[in-house]
Amino acid sequence: MKSVIDNGKFEQLMKSLHNIETKLDILINLQRTSIPKPKVPKEEAKILKLCDKKHTIADMVSKTGKKNSYIRKILTQLRKKGLIVSIKSNGKTVYGKV
Repeated sequence: MKSVIDNGKFEQLMKSLHNIETKLDILINLQRTSIPKPKVPKEEAKILKLCDKKHTIADMVSKTGKKNSYIRKILTQLRKKGLIVSIKSNGKTVYGKV
């Protein structure tokens, strides 16, 4: 037995979900501002500067002279601290600040 929702109810449901999402985004942003920023050691700060939504891991390796595994480790630490996100751009994974 299929359940059918008419277009009016569906649109109302989608509008309600959008409103909830908007309010959750506001609450998350408010919470972020109340939490002290995590400390970033010098080595992590060097990699964090390269997180400008343009650099791949390979770019970071060539710019810093560090090993691929080291860059990945630092990126993981920065991600755990909530400071960066990975983004797909032109088929490549780049990193950007939150």
